[in-house]
Amino acid sequence: MGETKRKRQEGYAKVMQKEDYERVLDAVFCSILLLDENGILVHYNRGASRMFGSMGWDLEERLGTPFEEFTEVLREKADYLCGSGRYRVELHNRFIVCNIRPWMEEDRRIGTILILHESMQSNCIAQELDAANSLLQEVNIFVESSHDGFLVTDSKGKVIRVNAAWEKAFSADRKDVIGKNVSELIASGLYSESAALEVIKTGEVATVMIRKGEKQIIATGAPVFGEGQNLLSVVVNVRDITELNSLRSSLEQQRLMAEGYVRELAFIQSKNGAPIVAHSKGMQKVLDTIKTLSQVNSTILVSGESGTGKEVVVNQIHQTSSRREKPFIKINCGAIPAALFESELFGYEEGAFTGASRKGKAGFFELANGGTLFLDEIGELDMALQVKLLRVIQEGEVTRIGGTRTIHVDVRLIAATNRDLWEQVQEGSFRQDLYYRLNVIHIEVPPLRERRDDIIPLALCFLERFNKKYGKRRELSPELGKLLTGLSWPGNIRELENLIENMVVLAQGSRMGLSDLPARYRRDADERQDVPSQVSVQGILPLKEAVEETERKLLYNAREKYRTTREMAAALGVNQSTISRKLEKLFPDEKNF
Repeated sequence: MGETKRKRQEGYAKVMQKEDYERVLDAVFCSILLLDENGILVHYNRGASRMFGSMGWDLEERLGTPFEEFTEVLREKADYLCGSGRYRVELHNRFIVCNIRPWMEEDRRIGTILILHESMQSNCIAQELDAANSLLQEVNIFVESSHDGFLVTDSKGKVIRVNAAWEKAFSADRKDVIGKNVSELIASGLYSESAALEVIKTGEVATVMIRKGEKQIIATGAPVFGEGQNLLSVVVNVRDITELNSLRSSLEQQRLMAEGYVRELAFIQSKNGAPIVAHSKGMQKVLDTIKTLSQVNSTILVSGESGTGKEVVVNQIHQTSSRREKPFIKINCGAIPAALFESELFGYEEGAFTGASRKGKAGFFELANGGTLFLDEIGELDMALQVKLLRVIQEGEVTRIGGTRTIHVDVRLIAATNRDLWEQVQEGSFRQDLYYRLNVIHIEVPPLRERRDDIIPLALCFLERFNKKYGKRRELSPELGKLLTGLSWPGNIRELENLIENMVVLAQGSRMGLSDLPARYRRDADERQDVPSQVSVQGILPLKEAVEETERKLLYNAREKYRTTREMAAALGVNQSTISRKLEKLFPDEKNF
């Protein structure tokens, strides 16, 4: 049935093609030209013959040619062989509106249909008006639906148009504004400054900040020029940035809340309840290392600045190891006097020295047998004790003070320090052989300034803890959270923890803000706002002297903050040898760095 219908249509087309198609095209007032895919004129209607004949061209003679007299002019506006659309061209001082349409056969373009009419022909004026009205409606929809406000004035500042967003921003009705000069609007108190007046005065783009009650509005005016660079009108774009600021604050608060919701997923709880926060890449790498170490019993050295949470990392290492059910003994090498440390570490027999217990005493190694022994602040250990510790590590045996019997111990050793042990080795204050025995696996805990992504989760963790401890319901404001992430934190996590506790106890409102910071932090916050750059240049001096002076200040600041040249080199991003050389050059009178 479908095939029969198709054949019938093809039959009708063959019959109609010669007898009727030309009459249909000739009945159309507009001019119609048919071009094949090579741009050759293959047909035209009576309207086209009439229009081009009045210009002195006989289309019958142009059949089978590109009709370049017209197509070359059209080519300046559009690619008529491949494109489409509506264009206006000038030909013999007459304006021709040309609609370009593809001539299709099934899915292939076989040519182009050009529908033409003159702008001033009365028969075509209605079509142009309809097109103009349609375009005007589209533009009006765009303008009125815009979230930004628009105000348009003439070259003298008289208001021509405003949109709905402008009415909302200034709480004004357009009927009370259109037709008035913007200077009148200022005089009436509608707003205090006009971007339009600035543009009229300077002829350039101008931006002003306007306060309207509680609103803060930014207005940008742009000039519109005509021929000869004459100012025709001014278009002013206004935006209520109060909403943007509110939205920014709301988003920041949502981010803080999200950090609070997800922090439980990021926390790996150790046995004593202390959490490891691992949002930053540095801490995630530490956690990956801990996971790998859970399958082995290698000796580990944990290093990092004071307050970075080394003990929390050590706790996690023990709790994820196969020895988690065995003893976990912690020793602070800097807190026990050297005279007592040996007896505490190795134990003693009955009567070994005056004041010794009659029954003797087991040392830390014996107590940790089968489990883990944590030597904190290992860099503080006396050189004489380092020798004895090395022997125990090598042989796996201890001998109590005053005793002769060796005791075999199976202990996993973890050491921690905030010092640079290798630099101590070079200085001669730490044994090199012991260093290598301890530094089998090295974990460096990054300082808080290098793990910015962990600051807010840590702050929220401490906030929750101290709220519960003191029966408070404090919250962290977005402004405070932003400041916390930007501080340098020389005291690391311990400093952050103390600050949060201080604010929870002393803050006056439920939401903690910048005003609740201790005085030192408030001063830092003010300085951060006032100082645009860490490097300031005033006046002129030889470049070489300027470079040396800058290096001298940077080295002085680094020396005040860091204990060793290795740490200074890491902070300044250079080699340790470079730091040592520049210190000798720039501070020749100071020998101890």
